[in-house]
Amino acid sequence: MLSPEDVDLVAGLRKVSELMPGIAFDIVMETLPAETEREFGRILVALGETLSDRAERREPPERAIDGRGTADSLGPQ
Repeated sequence: MLSPEDVDLVAGLRKVSELMPGIAFDIVMETLPAETEREFGRILVALGETLSDRAERREPPERAIDGRGTADSLGPQ
């Protein structure tokens, strides 16, 4: 069973996948309003933080995290 946080995460990911084609098109056409771009960026940052926090909670405690906040096994970023 998903936690309430995971339900919110999945909903956010679905929302991004729905918005992405239009956002990408508007970027290419240079018609994306600045406020929409900022808001979409905030959504992506929040989802990234949520995913990172979730991954850290799921990792064994001995798992090393490098200075960028990524697991060493991911290699160079």
